[in-house]
Amino acid sequence: MKDTVAIFKRLEDKKIQSKLFALLDKKYTYADLNAGLAKVTGFFQEKGLAVGDRLIISSRDNYAVSLLFLSCLRNGITAMMLDPDMGTVRASELIALTEPKGLLVDHELVEEWNLEGKTDFILPIKKERQKKGLLFKKMLKSKNNGQQKATTFPAILNQLETADGPAQLDPENIAYILFTSGSTSTPKAVQISHRALWANLNTITKVYNLEREDRVFNILTAYHTDGIIQGPVLAVLNTLSWYHPFEFAIDKIEAIFDSIYKYRITHFITVPTMLAFLNKFSDGFEDTFDNEDFKSIVTSASPFESELWSSFEQKFNTRVVNNYGLTETVAGASYCGPSAATHRLGSVGVPVDCEFKIINEAGEAVGDNESGELLIKGENLLTNYFNNEEATAAALKDGWFHTGDYAKRDEDGFYYIVGRKKNLIISGGINIQPEEVTAVLNAHPAIMESASLGIPDDIFGEKLVAAVVLNAGASVDELDLVEHCRKELEEAKVPKDIHFVAGIPKTGSGKIKYREVEEMLKTTRELVMSNGDQAYAQGILAAAADAFKVDASKLDMKGDSMTIDGWDSMAHLVFITNLEDQFKVRFNSKEIMVMNTLAEAEQILAAKLN
Repeated sequence: MKDTVAIFKRLEDKKIQSKLFALLDKKYTYADLNAGLAKVTGFFQEKGLAVGDRLIISSRDNYAVSLLFLSCLRNGITAMMLDPDMGTVRASELIALTEPKGLLVDHELVEEWNLEGKTDFILPIKKERQKKGLLFKKMLKSKNNGQQKATTFPAILNQLETADGPAQLDPENIAYILFTSGSTSTPKAVQISHRALWANLNTITKVYNLEREDRVFNILTAYHTDGIIQGPVLAVLNTLSWYHPFEFAIDKIEAIFDSIYKYRITHFITVPTMLAFLNKFSDGFEDTFDNEDFKSIVTSASPFESELWSSFEQKFNTRVVNNYGLTETVAGASYCGPSAATHRLGSVGVPVDCEFKIINEAGEAVGDNESGELLIKGENLLTNYFNNEEATAAALKDGWFHTGDYAKRDEDGFYYIVGRKKNLIISGGINIQPEEVTAVLNAHPAIMESASLGIPDDIFGEKLVAAVVLNAGASVDELDLVEHCRKELEEAKVPKDIHFVAGIPKTGSGKIKYREVEEMLKTTRELVMSNGDQAYAQGILAAAADAFKVDASKLDMKGDSMTIDGWDSMAHLVFITNLEDQFKVRFNSKEIMVMNTLAEAEQILAAKLN
């Protein structure tokens, strides 16, 4: 396995300088990347940064994020990623926890997060449009002619000297810190070493059969491991090309399909939530992945329900690789696919270059088809949780990482995730894994997705409830779903209440926000629509109020995506789903993309119903 310095030295090969490194807002070659790395290294040295220092990166500019993150890796500086959409309180908590030497953040965040004085230095990130001829004039001027010094990135690069990074780096140095998602307390800061990073990416390279001429399409957010590690870092390791031309949004679904053809993509790195959207709005794109260039779809980050998995593979005539891993395992630990021999629907596959063990409550290894907690041992594990000895001691014991996931292994060695220890529901003295209930509900043909959880109850201690989202045009009542569950589950595992909702709130990585689901169920009510032309406007306003979380009395049909608070891409999908559920229609992708005003929604809806 090559070390960090050797990996970055390979980028200086003249043969690859003209090769595409990334397609983002524009094209960036490996020559561009190399020049940027040398300049940022000069900046780090100017600031007196040393190996092991910590920096926070937070920006909506994907090239800035990738260049700065890679520069940290090259110089042995620990990069810490913060989502720019994070609230001020949470951002302050994480900055105080990790005590970074500097902040490399979007310029508006300096004021928004009250960052002044919280660290040694701040480098604001601000992409400004360059005036014609200005850069050439700057190059001709001397440094001491009184010209105003740039203070923002990337403008600052024009005045920096290039520099070389360290000649060697200890593989045990911390490469980066990512924060585990959590809604009730400050997330744990996961520390990943250089050794663990490259060990896991070498495994991924082998499993996915990655080659230098491959083109990886990955539009996942850079603030989660699958976005940053299986995007720019994976590209650098293999000197391949990374494509992130836009952010995921409902009106970009056709663009995703088109990009597979246009850019001759070989690997599509994604999450189940995104595949669910593609599966739903697939009209005319069923042959997207049926070409000689395309190799694999890879999904991870959250459970991949068998119903969606089967439906997607059949519709698109392609095989999906299901990758299981956690932030604590870099990116992956086990892989289901891509070969036919390693592919089994519903499974997370088999561990590669690491070991799995399943134990019971007594800490004893269990046999085939017995459930227990999944443990992992290998080079791809975290070093520890930063400044959290208690959490580290609980998770790492005798070299084994305790995942908190319940799993089972079949006779052929394939593993299946059957639940999560921390989600355990105890109702009337009976232990219930909510994921088991969710899987049964999702198998019903009327259900698009669901979430099962326990809520406090005076009699049972916890009461099992479920939130379900119906497929467009589907009709089913609570009693039908209860009867469906009774065929598959013991009576104690049948939900006591089933609520019909427009959507399940999720994190950026596709994980369900159970706290928000619980709050949502407290106020869930069915929207009752009347028949007739007048119902169009009434139904649209009700759907919009629910989707965008605004007072319906403050809406009128003149509203649009620019004037209504909360109308973003994800809320737009909820709005569309609300309309489909209420009026029992199905919108195609073109209709969805132009439905940016309530008046347009009314016009399209009326045409479909008439």
